[in-house]
Amino acid sequence: MDSISKKLLEELQQMQQHTGRILRSMSLRKMMPMESEGWQPAVDIYEAENNIHVYADLAGVASESLRVTVADQQLQISGFRQLPAHQSIACIHQLEIELGGFQRTVFLPSAVDVEHVASTYVNGILQITLPKRIRKSRVTIRITPGA
Repeated sequence: MDSISKKLLEELQQMQQHTGRILRSMSLRKMMPMESEGWQPAVDIYEAENNIHVYADLAGVASESLRVTVADQQLQISGFRQLPAHQSIACIHQLEIELGGFQRTVFLPSAVDVEHVASTYVNGILQITLPKRIRKSRVTIRITPGA
């Protein structure tokens, strides 16, 4: 391969890498800002025999700004992320960390006992343990005689 073709191939590979970065950083949500949603943290949901475990990646979010609400089979997590102020910025080379308010609603695989939900927030990970609501498998229904 001659030097011009080699140089052209290198340039095309660099363009492909840059285009990939641009496409990864774009989303419909970022191009068309929602009024109240903000950014969306990553969430993992695991189901055990008696509990549902939810983990949310909230690096940099102050625990005081977090709010967790549970109703039936729906969990809502909201809060605010703000980075420390910079002394002086000459140039920005890359911006990927989303800031500001967020709200994330997830649907749970089963009904939960909202009275016994527990959560911890350690090292930027919010862990929520939701005990499943125990449903009786057999119910005896009393029959009232008619008049």
